[in-house]
Amino acid sequence: MFDLLHQFSGWLEALLQGISGNFWLSFWFIFAVAIGEAVFILGLFVPSTPVLLLAGGIIAEGKLPFWEVYLAAVLGAVIGDAISYTMGFWLKDKIKTIWPFRNYLPLIEKGEAFFAKHGGKSVFIGRFIPGVKAVVPGIAGMFGMDYRKFSIINVTSAFAWAAAHIIPGMLVSAWLKSMGLSLEMVIIVGTLVLVALFLLIHYFKRIVLLFAPFMGSFGRSLQARWGATETGH
Repeated sequence: MFDLLHQFSGWLEALLQGISGNFWLSFWFIFAVAIGEAVFILGLFVPSTPVLLLAGGIIAEGKLPFWEVYLAAVLGAVIGDAISYTMGFWLKDKIKTIWPFRNYLPLIEKGEAFFAKHGGKSVFIGRFIPGVKAVVPGIAGMFGMDYRKFSIINVTSAFAWAAAHIIPGMLVSAWLKSMGLSLEMVIIVGTLVLVALFLLIHYFKRIVLLFAPFMGSFGRSLQARWGATETGH
């Protein structure tokens, strides 16, 4: 498994390094990847996270400009989510009977439950959750979410999503370089960092409640306020 990841990382690094000398080729490549990762179901097969982490590393090396690459990722993410929303809006439940979408009914049902639970903010949150992010924008369209509201969340989340991938790639690259490690390690280390941050944010209340007994009266007040919601009561 590690050998396969190592080979993929090396291939991806070689690709990005190879096109980094051509600004427009790099721009359109990042743009296309960002679109693809947001399109309904197709996003499951587009490795946007390693691409953007490595792009951040190459930016840190001074071979790519930050703002142009960042803008390419943002624009691609916005357009990709808009495409998914439009597909869901026009097809509604018919989308579940169309190939290849009908092969992913459990994932679509998971996305529906996620949207039903979180409402409009699921468009923002879902962009950062693997698997779910490939269906939530389309489900927002299926459920008839107001397009203006969707667009505002779509754009703001795209800015946050692009920054959350490119900037860690830049920081991790500088750290790895100081230790004499190769750029391809950005994918592994950067992914671990993103997963850790996601778990910290997603389970913030539960993590805090673990330490509440050691926080005195403040901890008891948190247990009273958050304890019932975290246990489902």
